[in-house]
Amino acid sequence: MKRGAGMEIIHLLEDDDLAAVRERLNRAANGRVLLVLPWDARFLSDALDVDLVRREAERLGLEVAVVSEDPDRRVLIRGGGLPAFASVERAQEARRWPRPERPPLEPPPSAWWEEPLPILPPPARVLPPWVQHARLGARLLVFLATLFLLLAAAYIIVPQATITLLPTDQTVSLIVPVSASRDSESVDTEARLIPARRVGDYFEGNIEVETTGSAPYQSGRASGTVLFANLLGQDVTVPVGTLLRTSAASFPVRFVTTQEVVVPAFGQAPAPVEALEDGPVGNVGANLINQVEGVAGLALRVTNPEPMRGGSTQDVRAISQEDMDRARELLTEQLLGEAYQALQGYLEPTEFMSQASLTVQSSSASYNRFLNERADRLGLYMQLLITGEAIDRDNAETVAYAALLQRLPDGYTLIESDFEIGEMAEEPQANGEFTFYVTATGRAVAEIDPAAVRQTVRGRSLAEAQARLGAEFPLAAPPVIRIWPDWLRRLPVLPLRIDVQVAPER
Repeated sequence: MKRGAGMEIIHLLEDDDLAAVRERLNRAANGRVLLVLPWDARFLSDALDVDLVRREAERLGLEVAVVSEDPDRRVLIRGGGLPAFASVERAQEARRWPRPERPPLEPPPSAWWEEPLPILPPPARVLPPWVQHARLGARLLVFLATLFLLLAAAYIIVPQATITLLPTDQTVSLIVPVSASRDSESVDTEARLIPARRVGDYFEGNIEVETTGSAPYQSGRASGTVLFANLLGQDVTVPVGTLLRTSAASFPVRFVTTQEVVVPAFGQAPAPVEALEDGPVGNVGANLINQVEGVAGLALRVTNPEPMRGGSTQDVRAISQEDMDRARELLTEQLLGEAYQALQGYLEPTEFMSQASLTVQSSSASYNRFLNERADRLGLYMQLLITGEAIDRDNAETVAYAALLQRLPDGYTLIESDFEIGEMAEEPQANGEFTFYVTATGRAVAEIDPAAVRQTVRGRSLAEAQARLGAEFPLAAPPVIRIWPDWLRRLPVLPLRIDVQVAPER
């Protein structure tokens, strides 16, 4: 509602009626009110509406005018005694609103006492008695026939019945293979194919495993005694660490003195030695050590009268390829478990992800030991890019529901269903990238047509109706029939008066 210059402007809606207009006129504070009609307004579209508004305005002492863009409606409104304008501006420009002449009122009908009295016919002649009795009998027959018809109509219309039926039910269960593919954009119930969405992230971790491999380990150094011979006429001191070796050209074995020795002039002196390398390589035979390395070799000669002994080989725990593979497998399994838990946060509320759908897209690994290296434990660090397939549970259940409907027996309808998502198949089916199984379980009840029930029992006795219903319809329990009035042991003739309730057992 707006206030113009000296008037109130009321914009009506398309659905406003007389009650809405009256309420707005009652709230008008100005003596001049301008009603603005939309083109498709239903109110004020006939002479009766115009007359009612004019009377209401007179009752409230208001000066009311109407704005409408429809020229035909303006003619109608002016004919009903109200000013009408094509726009609000024209109504505001008019200082005085013209008052169209109201149509003359028709005079009210005259009272009954003002009407001329009818001229009474002349008195009828007296009929014979038998004619009077015949007329009385006819009237009695008409009364009895009317009473019979009323009773018959009451018998047909008044009674009503309520029939409650418990149909038979069956449990249907099947396992539905559902395939999923990232290339699918919609649910295909025929092909049992639904869309899939890939989610993934990087995961890293460490692991240590006990080594199970073995490798030969050179333990212990061969040792013994050599005999130095002095070629000079003066004493020669052989310090600790003097290097000696065999004369083998391809692979000489080297030894070192472990004690300082003084070899007298043109004399001999023994000295203890040990091999430089571990293992049996130093176990050389007698008289094979015959070279003195360095300057001392110009003054001394050397030999070993006895063989060198003490070098050995033993198997020790070492890194094997099986240990590396086992560590990689265990850490991969561990990271897959962590990824399965972490990737749940990437799913929508209606999505699920099978752990079997997880795949390793890329990996990097770093071992802390080398192959065949002696060690009791092997450490591994790995970083994996792990992805999984997110599946919308509703889509999977839609496919399973469609398959469940196809398995229903003829004449049954599904009223309850339950679905359980199972494991993935080893091999994908259809066009999917992977396949999983959905166990669908449903409860189906026999379909009973209420119209057929009404036609079967209408007008029959209670016992006959119960027998016919039990014989012609698949029921899990005898039908329950309630008739009103209860003393009437027969069902209504009119099907409309029979209420059929099919209530499956919950």
